[in-house]
Amino acid sequence: MERTRIIELITNFKNISVAVIGDYFLDKYLVIDTSLNESSIETGLIAYQVTNKRLYPGASGTVCNNLASLGVGSIYAIGFIGNDGNGYELKKQLDKIGVKRNFLFESNKMATPTYIKPMLLKEGKETESNRHDIKNFKKTDKIVEQQIIDCLDEVFKNNDAIIILDQMVENNCGVITTRVRNKIIKLSSIHKDKIVFADSRARIHLFKDISIKCNNFEACKVFNDNLIEEPEYSETLISGQKLYEKNKKPAFVTMGKEGIITFGEMGILKTPSVDVPRPYDICGAGDSVTASIVSTLAAGGNQAEAAFIGNVVAAITIRKIGITGTATLEEVLETYDDYFYNVRYMEETL
Repeated sequence: MERTRIIELITNFKNISVAVIGDYFLDKYLVIDTSLNESSIETGLIAYQVTNKRLYPGASGTVCNNLASLGVGSIYAIGFIGNDGNGYELKKQLDKIGVKRNFLFESNKMATPTYIKPMLLKEGKETESNRHDIKNFKKTDKIVEQQIIDCLDEVFKNNDAIIILDQMVENNCGVITTRVRNKIIKLSSIHKDKIVFADSRARIHLFKDISIKCNNFEACKVFNDNLIEEPEYSETLISGQKLYEKNKKPAFVTMGKEGIITFGEMGILKTPSVDVPRPYDICGAGDSVTASIVSTLAAGGNQAEAAFIGNVVAAITIRKIGITGTATLEEVLETYDDYFYNVRYMEETL
């Protein structure tokens, strides 16, 4: 992909409006200075001393954060948070990056999903410890579910692209319930001029007539429920093509450091990635890929260009350790010049 084309597309991001419908988490990094460890008088267990914290929007918020960093003109958050302290902190972080949250509803019956990530500081170096998750393990409150459904007509009408991020594995315990998903599918069939793009950890097969993104395991699992190991490349090609034919919209199948395979009107194209220098952390990489693919498509790019920019952005965000990484135009161009300037996509056949 030519450098001038990357600049042309990303420069146009400022002219688009993107709505992100999905599960909004707070990413909370707690820095624990291990030199200050104390023994609890009451239990005898180690009492860890938190000396700093870093807060970021997580999950759908990570997508928003990446959209903002890439310079997207307008970003709308659609979902729910709890009426609690983590929700307050999440709102502050979304406000900081300019996300419009008119349709981010607050509920007294639901908790704000939160990823708490302890970072053990020893001799000036941080190491991530076991994550502590706060999620809702009960069905989504009907009142907030209806609020989300009722706002979707306006959301589809007023945005160039709509991203759906179904983060929760537990069915009907998050924003993308069965009723919300059905409403999105209906609106997608009406607003054929919009970029509608879904990413779901557990239910990608339930999205119809919508462009989708999943990894190779998730794609093959749709058609092979007994799959437990990394699928063969040929199986990935067959499964991705089936998903494209099912939805009649471009499908993007990620393969980690191997890149992205796209299925669409241009055929089956593999866009390789580059194994950038370590260390890196893949947490949040998928959300950065989603943000960059959708922005590129909404700015007029094709499936191969969207996959290429998605690979470049992921190569940037995975190298930002201990934070929820994002990428800027300057970083995209620098990474292109260093690693991606000679990468070309290749056509694949079944």
